[in-house]
Amino acid sequence: MAIRSVRAFIRMLAVCLCVVLVFSCSKEKDMREGVRETLGEPDEIQTGGTGAYKYELWFYLNKDLNRVYEFRKSASGCGGSGQWYVEYLYYADYHFGMELYVAPTIIHEPVKAAPIGQDISITAEITDDVQVVSADLMYRAIDAPEYTPVSMSVSDTLYTAVIPASVVTTAGVEYYIQASDGQHSSRLPLNYNDTYRITVKAATTKKTLGPVESTRLKGTPAVSIPDGAGVGSSPLKP
Repeated sequence: MAIRSVRAFIRMLAVCLCVVLVFSCSKEKDMREGVRETLGEPDEIQTGGTGAYKYELWFYLNKDLNRVYEFRKSASGCGGSGQWYVEYLYYADYHFGMELYVAPTIIHEPVKAAPIGQDISITAEITDDVQVVSADLMYRAIDAPEYTPVSMSVSDTLYTAVIPASVVTTAGVEYYIQASDGQHSSRLPLNYNDTYRITVKAATTKKTLGPVESTRLKGTPAVSIPDGAGVGSSPLKP
C-alpha cells in the first residue's frame, strides 16, 4: 500500500514538473522585439562577447529616451538556444558619454469618429529645436495593404493634411503622423505598431414631415377660450 502511494506521488510530481516546464517554455520570448515594437529601431547597436557571454547594446539617443539596453541570452533550454533578455539599462549620456539629440515634437488631438463620405482634416502642432524639414500624414482604410503619404501644409507651427472623402467608408480609417528635422524623426502614436483609428458613421435617414395639419374638422368654428380657463382643476361649464 505504501509503495503504491509513493509511486502515485512520483507520477503526480512528474506531471507537475512537465506542466511547469511547458509553461516556462511558452513564456520564453525575445525581449528585443518588444523594445523594437515600442521604441522603434535603435540609433546604434554594439555587439560583443562570445558564447554564453555574448551581448548586445541598443542605444536610443533621443533626448526624451536617453537609454541603452544591454541584452544577454538566457541559458539554453526547452529545445532552444536561449532567448534574449534585458540584463541592464543605462543612461546613454551619463554611462557612455553619448551625445543626445532632440527629434521633432508632435502634439496632436486624435480624430476618433467622422461621418461617411466627407473629408477629414488632420492637424498637429510640430516643433523642433532647429527646424522641421518634413511632416507627413500616413493614412489608409483599415486593413488596406498600404498607407498613402500626404505632405502636411504648415502655418507657423500648425501642420494640416486632409484624408479624402473617397477613403472615408464604413470600413474605417487609420493614420499616423511622422516628422523629421533632416537627421532625426518622430512619430505619433509613439509605438511603431500603433495607429489612430477613426470610426466612420453611416448616414442616417431622416423622415421628412409634411405640412402641419390641424386636428379640427373642416368647417367647425374655432372655440374661444375665456380668460382664466384651465386655471385650477375644475373643468369648464357648458
